[in-house]
Amino acid sequence: MSDLEKLVRRRMQEEYAKGTSAEEIAKVVRDLFNSIDLSGNRFDAVAVRAARNHE
Repeated sequence: MSDLEKLVRRRMQEEYAKGTSAEEIAKVVRDLFNSIDLSGNRFDAVAVRAARNHE
């Protein structure tokens, strides 16, 4: 499992544990993917920064 997959899975679990609706969880995941720059080699690091910024 890649770092990106782990990040997405963890974020989804955190939101679910807080009682977040499915629609809101989908929005969090969508925002996470929209903030990733796939043009570089280090997109997992960008995803981690994006997740921290979203909280």
